[in-house]
Amino acid sequence: MQRSTPRPPRSVASRRSGLLSAAQRASWRRLLARPPQTPALIVLSAVVLGVGLGSAFTSWVPLTAFVPAILIGAFVLRMPRMLALCLVAVPAMFVAIVARADDPRPVSPSVLVVIAITAGMALVFARGRDQLGLTGYLGEAMLVDLRDRLMAQGDLPELPPGWHVEGLLQPAHGDAFSGDVLLASVSPDRARFEVVLVDVSGKGQDAGSRGLLLSGAFGGLLGSVSPHEFLPAANRYVLRQDWFEGFATAVHLALDLTSGKVTVSSAGHPPAVHAHSVESAELLDAAHGPLLGVVPDADFPAVTATLEPGDALLVYSDGVVEQRDVDLGEGIGSLVRRLVALTPDQRSGSLPRLVADGADGDADDRTALLLWRD
Repeated sequence: MQRSTPRPPRSVASRRSGLLSAAQRASWRRLLARPPQTPALIVLSAVVLGVGLGSAFTSWVPLTAFVPAILIGAFVLRMPRMLALCLVAVPAMFVAIVARADDPRPVSPSVLVVIAITAGMALVFARGRDQLGLTGYLGEAMLVDLRDRLMAQGDLPELPPGWHVEGLLQPAHGDAFSGDVLLASVSPDRARFEVVLVDVSGKGQDAGSRGLLLSGAFGGLLGSVSPHEFLPAANRYVLRQDWFEGFATAVHLALDLTSGKVTVSSAGHPPAVHAHSVESAELLDAAHGPLLGVVPDADFPAVTATLEPGDALLVYSDGVVEQRDVDLGEGIGSLVRRLVALTPDQRSGSLPRLVADGADGDADDRTALLLWRD
């Protein structure tokens, strides 16, 4: 076995240099993420006044030069200072228009309309960022980082030999945020595998924001409480949010990776499918409790099955089986038939096709997880 040569210790001077460069990078990052408001307003106001004077007395500064200054202000200024910048731009534009009144090429009304629309959109944008408390070029990076960290909880862990799992989460209309949540966990001794699939009520941005919240909360619960306590704890959490139309459906499964015994419980969610190796399947519809966030102290009955060698288990959101003018039961039946038609050797990589064949376009979030045993 080869041994790597140890590095020589770094000198104190080099360590200080490294710390200084790291501190400098952090300072620049803070400057971009939260620029000083008063200096930024002064600089941008000077630019706006310069554009007005330049457009008034020269022919090479167009009035449209106001647009980039206003857009930059929308990114770096909070709402009160952004409004002040727009108020500075008004007299600057007035001076430029009056000075060019006798110009053979007068100011086009369309240019004024473009500048006015830009200023209005910039104010709306600044107001939205101000409500979130975000400024600077890197403000949205915090939200993206939050989304990525929460979504990473849904990364499927590697299972012991003989077990396979694949997951799929496709937000509606190709959006970055989804009202569906898929979380998975393996116990430290790699003896138990847990999964929860949650479908938040509503669509669009509201469902996506609630999905992010539940992703963080349920990710902390998964593997931290006993399987039979997961849905009751999740129900209490959703009830505490006091959301308008704030309910969710969920299915939770806990698999013993040694015996193959799986316990499935549901909160108003479409039933899981247990496919056998002999071209038959059954719906685990006995595991059916109320929606999350509706009934206090609700009971969520569980059903137990055993995944024998060659068996598979499929959980999915309603976007996988709901179709226009088609009964939900027929949609589920079609999904079961497609799953049963797969041989054990064909299951790997089959989940995208199973979902695409049953989904009614991309108008709804589509999430599924397929678990099978060699």
